[in-house]
Amino acid sequence: MGLSVWSASAAVVLLSGYVWQKFCKAQPPWSEEIAALGQPRKKRLSGTAVVCGGSISGTVTARLLADHFERVVVVDPEIESEKKTRIMQYNAGHLFLHLFAAGARRLWPNFDEEFKAAGGRVAPADTQLHFSGLPILTPWPDYDEGCFPDTIVTRRSTAQKVLSILLRQHPTAERVTLLPGTVRSVQPSSDMSSIQSVTVRKLDGTQEVLNDVALVADCTGATQGGVKWLNSAGYALPEDIRRTYNGNLRYVTICFFVPPELGATLPIPDHARKAAMIYAYGPHFDHGSTVLGFFRTDNDTYQVLVGDAGTEDGVLPKTASDLVPFLKTFNGYSPIPHWLIEAVDMLCKNADNTFDSIKIPTQSYIQYHRLPTKALPSNFVVVGDASLQLNPIHGQGFSKIILNAAALDSLLRSANPAINLPRDFAARYFKKNAAYTHGLWDATRLHDYGTSGCEPMVGETKDAGKLIRWFELKLVAAAIQDYEVASALWHARHLLAADRVLLAPTVLWKIFTARSPFYY
Repeated sequence: MGLSVWSASAAVVLLSGYVWQKFCKAQPPWSEEIAALGQPRKKRLSGTAVVCGGSISGTVTARLLADHFERVVVVDPEIESEKKTRIMQYNAGHLFLHLFAAGARRLWPNFDEEFKAAGGRVAPADTQLHFSGLPILTPWPDYDEGCFPDTIVTRRSTAQKVLSILLRQHPTAERVTLLPGTVRSVQPSSDMSSIQSVTVRKLDGTQEVLNDVALVADCTGATQGGVKWLNSAGYALPEDIRRTYNGNLRYVTICFFVPPELGATLPIPDHARKAAMIYAYGPHFDHGSTVLGFFRTDNDTYQVLVGDAGTEDGVLPKTASDLVPFLKTFNGYSPIPHWLIEAVDMLCKNADNTFDSIKIPTQSYIQYHRLPTKALPSNFVVVGDASLQLNPIHGQGFSKIILNAAALDSLLRSANPAINLPRDFAARYFKKNAAYTHGLWDATRLHDYGTSGCEPMVGETKDAGKLIRWFELKLVAAAIQDYEVASALWHARHLLAADRVLLAPTVLWKIFTARSPFYY
């Protein structure tokens, strides 16, 4: 009898473990929604969708809404300008995670063709990430040869130009109007249930009122204009709806213009040359706060990014000639490889370059999902940094746009074209987005609290997340040594898996039993 009970108990435990393992490693909920992007609907929704902001989030949103609405108007003061002076990091190189490329390909089937024509790179999404100098494994064994997820590598300026071209070329462009100007205010319906019109200040100083508004999408980025518009319209959002912390991140980007003959002689290992990034360095919490990225971007340009999230006293390079001496000061568990220093030295001596110094603004999160249904107009949504500004060093900002787009697209597909959007549409959109992206805010914020210069959110101290950072070090230690753990970490960071993948029993076992390399 006792043996039978033990056998039954063991079977239940094993079955429960098996079910939990399958659940943790299941596809994330947004996968199917991203696959549905770009599919035309049978009957479009009536009225005008107004997109406030024309950068990357605005361009993606405009393309998406053109599938759903009779008319889309994109309002931006630089919408017709080739150069965008209002976009921070405009000349900096960007690594777009595979999720962004996958979503963009759904919206624009010729995305790769146009991107390559503009000189952009498509490469395996291998970031060559090193933690305190120690390489984190990349899950190549998970994929057949030639099937590893790829991504695009480019400067922000090139990506913006390509997406603008694609928006104008797509068959839905006939329903998209580009309006140079700035949204000044929104006017609600008499019962405050929706936004009825939007007032735009055009470049010549005159105003234009957009009526018959079916949807307003705030894509104003760091400006986060929606809060001001809603408060001015009488919605009276609570003061604590916007949560902030200051990561005190400063970085410099050195862009080298490299003739092909010089690029061919750089002593870069073949595996790194083919990857999305040549080399990336993240610091251990106890060994500085300096980050490094080295990658080849578009049109024969190479970029070196060095940043610091420590105190303002931290010294970053001020010219390209300071770069090599600076790299030699890195003090991790493993030194910067000699070939990287040699390659950067060759670039500094033989290639023209530009030098940009940037101070990242405060990270912020407008938590619209906390508001009750009637506190928001039914036809108001926010995409990208206009709601959630993450530390850009983590590289998830543009993929967040695709998550927002997928959530919006899925809700619009269920909307009845015969009537206005339901009263709870905005509330459902923000709750759905929070389910997808709130974890990004928590994970990046609590990680950043481990740096010396970070100023925490009001009501928190830097002790918040101490257990999370301990687990992070255990996780990274295991990912340096074990492919299953490295795969879970890579897929979660690239948003190709939900965070729960890290809680799979076999992954947790390896995380907690791995011997840490972070001891001398």
